[in-house]
Amino acid sequence: MSLPCVRIAHFSDPHLPLAELPGWRELGFKRILSLLSWSVRRRKLHRWAPLEAVMRDIARARPDLVALTGDLTNLGLLAEFRQARQWLDRQDLPPTLLVPGNHEALLRENSAAKRAMWEPWLHRSKLYPALSVLEQDGVALIGVNTARPSLPFLATGSAGEAQLAQLAQCLSQSRAAGLCRVVLLHHPPVAGLVSTRKGLTDLEAFQAVLRQNGAELVLHGHSHRATFTRLAGSAIPVLGTTSASHTPDTPATAAGWNLITITPQPDRWAITVQRRALTPGGSMTDCAEYHAFTADRFLPPSAL
Repeated sequence: MSLPCVRIAHFSDPHLPLAELPGWRELGFKRILSLLSWSVRRRKLHRWAPLEAVMRDIARARPDLVALTGDLTNLGLLAEFRQARQWLDRQDLPPTLLVPGNHEALLRENSAAKRAMWEPWLHRSKLYPALSVLEQDGVALIGVNTARPSLPFLATGSAGEAQLAQLAQCLSQSRAAGLCRVVLLHHPPVAGLVSTRKGLTDLEAFQAVLRQNGAELVLHGHSHRATFTRLAGSAIPVLGTTSASHTPDTPATAAGWNLITITPQPDRWAITVQRRALTPGGSMTDCAEYHAFTADRFLPPSAL
């Protein structure tokens, strides 16, 4: 039986405008630094109007799945998690997989209540409990949480040994099941897209897992740039995007999203990526960033 094509909307780093200030019990040095950054600079860059334009554009495209690669918050406050939950509810999105970003983990604190708020979009896997997995029509979105508290002036992340071990199993078994594997994480898995102080601390270990087990596509955020690269030592495509709430003052950082279409063919997956971006005039448009590529498709004996 042939599978239909699957359309994925990938957006990231909406940084929902700050709803309220932290209480004194929530303060910490790094949170104070982030609050200063928001007050002085980022509140002017991340606005509701660009984000609303992006979300209307996504709704008009009617994707089958949504991949959201983190940083809905600015300070990682409980109130921000609550605001993001309410905002996600209002969007009425199709099945959505969300992986947290570094702003969701600014400080080392009990995050059980925060995780519970986002549970409908985390899709925790029963087979691979350290991962998130959302599967539909032959496509598996596989989420890796790289959000970890880090020292002041750092925005690093890591997958960690437990996730990497389960990711290797998940990628291998998903391929054996004939699925198209799309891996989501917040931090770029390619060197040079962000500075070292913002990068993955276990970058080489993460890359090794993907090189050994394969993936058809990797999606990330964090860089606030629209990029298309390849995982080092492999042909695996790696796709980044700008912040979905960024003002459209410069094309390189204007709010946008990626429309990814995955079409099954007899022996391969045909994948296209069309970037959509906000213009200074307030309309959404197709960008020059269009990519088309294929990946080998494994068909299990039961499908032959």
